[in-house]
Amino acid sequence: MKPQHRILLHKIKVFGFEKISSYWDALLFFLGVPAIAKSNLPNVLLFVGEHLQPRIPRMAKWIKRESDYTLILVCHRRWYVKEFSDPCFSAVYQFRNVCHLKRILKQINNITLVHGFAPKSYFSNVARTFLNKPYVHDMQDVWTIYYNKNTKLNWLKKELPHEAECLIKADGVVANSMEINEAYRQLKCKKKPKTIFFPLYCDDDFFQENNKTIDPDNIHLVYAGSVAGSYKDPAQYGNTQFHNLIKTLTEQKLHFHIYPSPSNSRADYEEYEKIDKQNPYFHFHAPIAQQQLAKELSKYHFGIHLGFVNDNSHKQSPLKYKLCITLKLFNYMESGIPTIISNDLEFQSFIVRRYKTGISVSKNEINTIKSILLQLDYVTIANNIKISREKLGLKRNIKRLLNFYTSKK
Repeated sequence: MKPQHRILLHKIKVFGFEKISSYWDALLFFLGVPAIAKSNLPNVLLFVGEHLQPRIPRMAKWIKRESDYTLILVCHRRWYVKEFSDPCFSAVYQFRNVCHLKRILKQINNITLVHGFAPKSYFSNVARTFLNKPYVHDMQDVWTIYYNKNTKLNWLKKELPHEAECLIKADGVVANSMEINEAYRQLKCKKKPKTIFFPLYCDDDFFQENNKTIDPDNIHLVYAGSVAGSYKDPAQYGNTQFHNLIKTLTEQKLHFHIYPSPSNSRADYEEYEKIDKQNPYFHFHAPIAQQQLAKELSKYHFGIHLGFVNDNSHKQSPLKYKLCITLKLFNYMESGIPTIISNDLEFQSFIVRRYKTGISVSKNEINTIKSILLQLDYVTIANNIKISREKLGLKRNIKRLLNFYTSKK
């Protein structure tokens, strides 16, 4: 069976279960039947959202160290990824539909603050309105600016109003990237909530040393993150379809390693595993948990993250590339390896240039990237990373977020 057909059948199964179970949970909610035992933990900071984003447990771990909050995580069972989670949470609850979410939330006492995370924003918005507690909304990817508001994507038509409500009605907003200001402009928001600019930052616990030198005949590049199969629409997934990049890099006799995200669909792996068997310079690995990722990436010479505007048919706005942020940028710094980043990713490219932690390249330069790499002062860049990641570490910056929380209570 083709990958796209397997994914379609899986979606039918998943959404069918969610639909059927929602009728049962609606009845139980109406009857007042609890979904979990009553939670009476003190001073609860409740993290709630649909997709568990890896940035959330990393952030939560440092919050627990530096505060007296009790941390509880609530997320959708389908999108709870154990490789992203962390023992810092005193309790983790997984919901299956909106009524089940409400049944869980009803049992959690002593909530001091709700930290909703996105994308997606629907379930976070449900929690915001249902609990009526101080609420901050955490945004990394702001879909309001990624797609035209008149999008033909049905799922997005349903999602965008909830994202807008969270952004406008939250007591505070945690902005991980520069996208938030453009989103407020497009939403024509006259009274914006207080916002803290809180980039994803490095996790100091994961810092690795880099004492490597460059051997022209043995250079290893690595990518960690989402991958997409060739069967997917390149207008949406073009920058995570790596077939052309594999060809370009390996023809230069550069070793290229990919570590797919633990949340990736197994159907997207297969063609890359076939390429791995055929191409001695390409290496496709098993997913790695966040706690082990930096140590694994530190084996290689460079981390790579490319995204070029002209790689797709512009279903997504060029503003996505200009303003977005990704955790892999900080994963590479944690591992001590320089980053190769495309100059179309303007905000991320600025970070790399500002802190001198790698190089920014154009699409044409990828064709001759080996010669560019051989001209770099690798040892100096590695030393710059060691200095800069301290400034960009969660250990140094988490107090800013905690002070922001205090102002929202």
